[in-house]
Amino acid sequence: MAISESNIHVGWIDKSKGYVKHKSVAQANEHEKSYPGTEFIFLNGDRKVQYMTIDEVNSLTVNDLLRKDPCDTTQKPCGCPGLRFFGGRGIGASAHAVVDTNGKIIAADIIDGGRGYKTPPQVSVIDPCKSGSGAVLQTEIKDGVVVRIILKDVGSGYIGCQPATPQYPALVKLAEVRVANPGINYECGKDKLTVTPNNGTVLSYTCGPFGKIKAVKVEKGGNFTEVPRITMPSDTGLNAAFTPVFDIIRDPLTPEVALPNEVVQVYDLVGLNNNGYVDGKPYYGNVYFSEGVKYAGIQQTGGTVVRVYDTIQESVAGSSN
Repeated sequence: MAISESNIHVGWIDKSKGYVKHKSVAQANEHEKSYPGTEFIFLNGDRKVQYMTIDEVNSLTVNDLLRKDPCDTTQKPCGCPGLRFFGGRGIGASAHAVVDTNGKIIAADIIDGGRGYKTPPQVSVIDPCKSGSGAVLQTEIKDGVVVRIILKDVGSGYIGCQPATPQYPALVKLAEVRVANPGINYECGKDKLTVTPNNGTVLSYTCGPFGKIKAVKVEKGGNFTEVPRITMPSDTGLNAAFTPVFDIIRDPLTPEVALPNEVVQVYDLVGLNNNGYVDGKPYYGNVYFSEGVKYAGIQQTGGTVVRVYDTIQESVAGSSN
Protein backbone atom coordinates (compact mmCIF):
# COMPACT_ATOMS: atom_id res chain seq x y z
CA MET A 1 0.00 0.00 0.00
CA ALA A 2 1.38 3.41 -0.98
CA ILE A 3 2.03 5.83 1.85
CA SER A 4 0.51 9.29 1.55
CA GLU A 5 0.07 12.31 3.79
CA SER A 6 -3.29 10.91 4.85
CA ASN A 7 -1.26 8.34 6.81
CA ILE A 8 0.22 11.05 9.04
CA HIS A 9 -1.44 10.88 12.45
CA VAL A 10 -0.65 12.48 15.76
CA GLY A 11 -2.06 12.45 19.27
CA TRP A 12 -2.18 14.51 22.44
CA ILE A 13 -2.81 14.14 26.15
CA ASP A 14 -6.35 14.80 27.39
CA LYS A 15 -6.71 15.48 31.12
CA SER A 16 -9.62 13.09 31.48
CA LYS A 17 -9.08 10.59 28.65
CA GLY A 18 -5.31 10.23 28.72
CA TYR A 19 -3.53 9.63 25.41
CA VAL A 20 -5.79 10.52 22.46
CA LYS A 21 -4.25 9.02 19.32
CA HIS A 22 -4.69 8.50 15.57
CA LYS A 23 -5.79 12.04 14.79
CA SER A 24 -5.20 13.72 11.43
CA VAL A 25 -3.21 16.90 10.93
CA ALA A 26 -6.48 18.75 10.27
CA GLN A 27 -7.91 17.48 13.56
CA ALA A 28 -4.73 18.56 15.32
CA ASN A 29 -5.16 22.09 13.98
CA GLU A 30 -8.77 22.19 15.17
CA HIS A 31 -7.66 21.01 18.60
CA GLU A 32 -4.95 23.69 18.70
CA LYS A 33 -7.58 26.39 18.15
CA SER A 34 -9.40 25.32 21.31
CA TYR A 35 -6.26 24.47 23.31
CA PRO A 36 -3.39 26.71 22.17
CA GLY A 37 0.09 25.45 22.99
CA THR A 38 -0.86 21.76 22.98
CA GLU A 39 2.06 19.34 22.97
CA PHE A 40 1.38 16.88 20.14
CA ILE A 41 2.71 13.34 19.98
CA PHE A 42 4.01 11.71 16.81
CA LEU A 43 5.28 8.16 16.32
CA ASN A 44 7.86 8.26 13.53
CA GLY A 45 8.92 5.55 11.09
CA ASP A 46 11.41 4.15 13.58
CA ARG A 47 8.59 3.81 16.14
CA LYS A 48 10.12 6.52 18.30
CA VAL A 49 7.94 9.02 20.16
CA GLN A 50 8.40 12.68 19.29
CA TYR A 51 6.80 15.64 21.07
CA MET A 52 6.08 18.67 18.89
CA THR A 53 4.27 21.95 18.44
CA ILE A 54 1.45 22.50 15.94
CA ASP A 55 3.93 24.16 13.57
CA GLU A 56 6.07 21.02 13.66
CA VAL A 57 2.97 18.89 13.08
CA ASN A 58 2.14 20.94 9.99
CA SER A 59 5.70 20.39 8.73
CA LEU A 60 5.43 16.60 8.83
CA THR A 61 5.82 14.81 5.49
CA VAL A 62 5.61 11.27 4.20
CA ASN A 63 9.36 10.95 4.79
CA ASP A 64 8.72 11.15 8.53
CA LEU A 65 6.75 7.90 8.25
CA LEU A 66 9.72 6.06 6.76
CA ARG A 67 12.49 4.33 8.66
CA LYS A 68 15.63 6.38 9.15
CA ASP A 69 17.58 3.63 10.90
CA PRO A 70 18.79 1.00 8.43
CA CYS A 71 16.89 -2.27 8.54
CA ASP A 72 19.71 -4.72 9.30
CA THR A 73 18.51 -8.27 8.67
CA THR A 74 21.86 -10.02 9.16
CA GLN A 75 21.97 -12.69 11.85
CA LYS A 76 23.42 -11.49 15.14
CA PRO A 77 23.94 -12.99 18.60
CA CYS A 78 20.92 -12.51 20.83
CA GLY A 79 21.17 -9.59 23.23
CA CYS A 80 20.22 -8.40 26.67
CA PRO A 81 16.65 -7.92 27.94
CA GLY A 82 14.66 -4.80 27.21
CA LEU A 83 11.53 -3.39 28.85
CA ARG A 84 8.24 -2.67 27.11
CA PHE A 85 5.44 -0.57 28.64
CA PHE A 86 1.79 -1.05 27.72
CA GLY A 87 -1.62 -0.03 29.00
CA GLY A 88 -2.39 2.78 31.41
CA ARG A 89 -3.87 5.04 28.66
CA GLY A 90 -0.57 6.89 28.22
CA ILE A 91 2.44 6.77 25.93
CA GLY A 92 6.19 7.21 25.82
CA ALA A 93 7.56 5.52 28.95
CA SER A 94 10.93 3.83 28.47
CA ALA A 95 13.54 2.36 30.79
CA HIS A 96 16.66 0.21 30.88
CA ALA A 97 16.87 -3.05 32.79
CA VAL A 98 19.87 -3.31 35.13
CA VAL A 99 21.12 -6.91 35.03
CA ASP A 100 23.62 -8.14 37.61
CA THR A 101 26.38 -10.70 37.06
CA ASN A 102 24.09 -13.46 38.36
CA GLY A 103 21.55 -12.91 35.56
CA LYS A 104 18.97 -11.15 37.74
CA ILE A 105 17.22 -7.87 36.94
CA ILE A 106 17.97 -5.82 40.04
CA ALA A 107 16.59 -2.42 39.01
CA ALA A 108 15.27 -0.31 36.14
CA ASP A 109 16.56 3.09 35.07
CA ILE A 110 13.70 5.28 33.82
CA ILE A 111 14.78 7.14 30.68
CA ASP A 112 11.42 8.74 29.89
CA GLY A 113 8.42 8.74 32.20
CA GLY A 114 6.05 9.19 29.27
CA ARG A 115 2.86 11.25 29.23
CA GLY A 116 -0.82 10.93 30.06
CA TYR A 117 -0.95 7.73 32.13
CA LYS A 118 -4.22 7.37 34.03
CA THR A 119 -3.27 4.08 35.66
CA PRO A 120 0.17 2.54 36.18
CA PRO A 121 1.22 0.86 32.91
CA GLN A 122 2.35 -2.74 32.89
CA VAL A 123 5.93 -3.68 32.04
CA SER A 124 7.05 -6.79 30.22
CA VAL A 125 10.63 -8.02 29.92
CA ILE A 126 11.61 -8.69 26.31
CA ASP A 127 14.38 -11.28 26.36
CA PRO A 128 15.69 -11.91 22.83
CA CYS A 129 17.79 -14.85 24.04
CA LYS A 130 14.81 -16.49 25.78
CA SER A 131 17.22 -17.54 28.52
CA GLY A 132 15.81 -15.55 31.42
CA SER A 133 12.44 -15.68 33.11
CA GLY A 134 10.52 -14.76 36.21
CA ALA A 135 11.19 -11.02 36.53
CA VAL A 136 8.12 -9.07 37.63
CA LEU A 137 8.11 -5.26 37.53
CA GLN A 138 5.51 -2.82 38.84
CA THR A 139 5.23 0.85 37.92
CA GLU A 140 4.13 3.86 39.92
CA ILE A 141 2.87 7.08 38.36
CA LYS A 142 2.47 10.71 39.40
CA ASP A 143 0.68 13.35 37.33
CA GLY A 144 0.51 10.96 34.37
CA VAL A 145 4.24 10.16 34.40
CA VAL A 146 6.00 6.93 35.39
CA VAL A 147 8.16 7.92 38.36
CA ARG A 148 9.30 4.58 39.78
CA ILE A 149 9.65 0.92 38.84
CA ILE A 150 9.58 -1.66 41.63
CA LEU A 151 11.09 -5.12 41.21
CA LYS A 152 8.60 -7.57 42.71
CA ASP A 153 10.69 -10.52 41.48
CA VAL A 154 14.21 -10.27 40.03
CA GLY A 155 13.91 -13.43 37.95
CA SER A 156 16.98 -15.35 36.77
CA GLY A 157 18.92 -16.42 33.71
CA TYR A 158 19.07 -13.06 31.92
CA ILE A 159 22.30 -12.37 30.06
CA GLY A 160 24.16 -9.16 29.34
CA CYS A 161 24.44 -7.35 26.03
CA GLN A 162 27.09 -7.80 23.40
CA PRO A 163 30.27 -5.78 24.07
CA ALA A 164 29.53 -3.36 21.23
CA THR A 165 26.26 -2.22 22.84
CA PRO A 166 26.52 1.34 24.24
CA GLN A 167 26.60 1.44 28.02
CA TYR A 168 26.93 3.92 30.85
CA PRO A 169 27.95 3.66 34.52
CA ALA A 170 25.39 3.98 37.29
CA LEU A 171 24.86 3.45 40.99
CA VAL A 172 22.00 1.33 42.32
CA LYS A 173 21.35 3.03 45.66
CA LEU A 174 18.90 1.79 48.28
CA ALA A 175 16.26 4.50 48.67
CA GLU A 176 13.36 2.77 50.43
CA VAL A 177 12.43 -0.49 52.10
CA ARG A 178 8.75 -1.30 51.86
CA VAL A 179 6.95 -3.71 54.11
CA ALA A 180 5.53 -6.45 51.88
CA ASN A 181 4.27 -8.46 54.87
CA PRO A 182 4.20 -6.99 58.42
CA GLY A 183 4.52 -10.39 60.05
CA ILE A 184 3.51 -10.81 63.69
CA ASN A 185 4.91 -11.20 67.24
CA TYR A 186 8.17 -9.32 66.71
CA GLU A 187 9.91 -7.83 69.74
CA CYS A 188 10.15 -4.24 68.63
CA GLY A 189 13.36 -2.53 69.66
CA LYS A 190 15.07 -5.86 70.29
CA ASP A 191 14.79 -7.64 66.95
CA LYS A 192 17.10 -6.17 64.33
CA LEU A 193 16.72 -5.77 60.59
CA THR A 194 19.58 -7.36 58.66
CA VAL A 195 20.71 -6.53 55.13
CA THR A 196 22.89 -9.02 53.26
CA PRO A 197 25.19 -7.81 51.80
CA ASN A 198 25.03 -4.71 53.97
CA ASN A 199 27.22 -2.28 52.00
CA GLY A 200 26.99 0.36 54.72
CA THR A 201 23.18 0.36 54.92
CA VAL A 202 21.55 1.51 58.16
CA LEU A 203 17.84 0.84 58.73
CA SER A 204 15.35 1.60 61.48
CA TYR A 205 11.75 0.50 61.87
CA THR A 206 8.50 1.09 63.73
CA CYS A 207 5.96 -1.42 64.96
CA GLY A 208 2.21 -1.61 65.14
CA PRO A 209 -0.02 -3.70 67.41
CA PHE A 210 0.75 -7.39 67.95
CA GLY A 211 4.40 -6.98 67.03
CA LYS A 212 3.69 -6.23 63.37
CA ILE A 213 6.27 -4.26 61.40
CA LYS A 214 4.64 -0.97 60.42
CA ALA A 215 7.34 0.85 58.43
CA VAL A 216 11.05 0.80 57.68
CA LYS A 217 13.20 3.92 57.33
CA VAL A 218 16.46 4.00 55.39
CA GLU A 219 18.83 6.00 57.61
CA LYS A 220 21.70 5.39 55.20
CA GLY A 221 21.37 3.65 51.86
CA GLY A 222 24.18 1.54 50.47
CA ASN A 223 25.12 1.03 46.82
CA PHE A 224 24.43 -2.42 45.41
CA THR A 225 25.49 -4.54 42.46
CA GLU A 226 23.09 -7.31 43.48
CA VAL A 227 19.74 -7.34 45.26
CA PRO A 228 20.27 -7.49 49.04
CA ARG A 229 18.34 -9.89 51.24
CA ILE A 230 16.45 -7.99 53.95
CA THR A 231 15.28 -10.09 56.91
CA MET A 232 14.41 -9.74 60.60
CA PRO A 233 15.69 -12.72 62.64
CA SER A 234 13.58 -13.22 65.74
CA ASP A 235 12.89 -15.76 68.48
CA THR A 236 9.21 -14.84 68.49
CA GLY A 237 8.27 -13.06 65.26
CA LEU A 238 7.64 -14.58 61.88
CA ASN A 239 6.66 -13.94 58.26
CA ALA A 240 7.84 -10.34 57.88
CA ALA A 241 8.91 -9.63 54.30
CA PHE A 242 10.49 -6.56 52.76
CA THR A 243 10.93 -5.10 49.28
CA PRO A 244 13.99 -2.94 48.52
CA VAL A 245 13.44 0.12 46.31
CA PHE A 246 16.38 1.66 44.50
CA ASP A 247 17.33 5.00 43.02
CA ILE A 248 19.52 4.97 39.93
CA ILE A 249 22.30 7.55 39.94
CA ARG A 250 23.48 7.85 36.36
CA ASP A 251 27.17 8.50 35.69
CA PRO A 252 28.33 8.82 39.32
CA LEU A 253 31.51 10.80 39.86
CA THR A 254 33.80 8.24 41.50
CA PRO A 255 35.53 8.22 43.91
CA GLU A 256 33.75 11.21 45.49
CA VAL A 257 30.31 9.59 45.26
CA ALA A 258 31.12 5.89 45.17
CA LEU A 259 33.91 3.35 44.99
CA PRO A 260 34.61 1.84 41.56
CA ASN A 261 33.44 -1.62 42.66
CA GLU A 262 30.01 -0.17 43.53
CA VAL A 263 29.34 0.97 39.97
CA VAL A 264 27.28 -1.12 37.55
CA GLN A 265 27.22 -0.83 33.77
CA VAL A 266 23.79 -0.26 32.23
CA TYR A 267 23.25 -1.11 28.56
CA ASP A 268 21.63 1.68 26.58
CA LEU A 269 18.94 0.08 24.39
CA VAL A 270 16.66 3.13 24.28
CA GLY A 271 19.05 5.89 23.28
CA LEU A 272 19.98 7.99 26.30
CA ASN A 273 20.60 11.70 25.93
CA ASN A 274 24.28 12.57 26.06
CA ASN A 275 24.64 15.66 28.27
CA GLY A 276 28.24 16.31 27.23
CA TYR A 277 31.73 14.95 27.81
CA VAL A 278 34.04 14.58 30.80
CA ASP A 279 37.68 13.53 30.29
CA GLY A 280 36.95 12.52 26.71
CA LYS A 281 34.04 10.23 27.64
CA PRO A 282 30.28 10.73 27.15
CA TYR A 283 28.49 11.94 30.28
CA TYR A 284 24.84 10.94 30.85
CA GLY A 285 24.29 12.21 34.39
CA ASN A 286 22.62 15.32 35.77
CA VAL A 287 24.04 18.77 35.00
CA TYR A 288 23.64 22.25 36.44
CA PHE A 289 24.79 25.66 35.23
CA SER A 290 26.79 28.29 37.10
CA GLU A 291 27.48 31.61 35.35
CA GLY A 292 26.71 29.96 32.03
CA VAL A 293 29.13 27.04 32.54
CA LYS A 294 27.87 23.45 32.67
CA TYR A 295 28.92 21.19 35.56
CA ALA A 296 28.18 17.60 36.56
CA GLY A 297 25.64 17.01 39.33
CA ILE A 298 22.41 18.61 40.52
CA GLN A 299 23.95 21.62 42.22
CA GLN A 300 27.25 22.75 43.65
CA THR A 301 27.77 21.04 47.00
CA GLY A 302 31.16 22.38 48.05
CA GLY A 303 33.23 19.44 46.78
CA THR A 304 35.30 19.28 43.65
CA VAL A 305 33.35 20.64 40.68
CA VAL A 306 33.51 18.73 37.40
CA ARG A 307 32.96 20.67 34.21
CA VAL A 308 30.95 19.07 31.41
CA TYR A 309 32.05 20.05 27.89
CA ASP A 310 30.01 20.05 24.69
CA THR A 311 32.60 18.14 22.62
CA ILE A 312 35.13 15.38 23.20
CA GLN A 313 37.94 17.64 22.05
CA GLU A 314 37.04 20.37 24.55
CA SER A 315 36.81 17.86 27.41
CA VAL A 316 40.24 16.39 26.63
CA ALA A 317 41.82 19.84 26.35
CA GLY A 318 40.06 21.04 29.50
CA SER A 319 41.13 18.07 31.61
CA SER A 320 44.77 18.57 30.64
CA ASN A 321 44.82 22.20 31.79
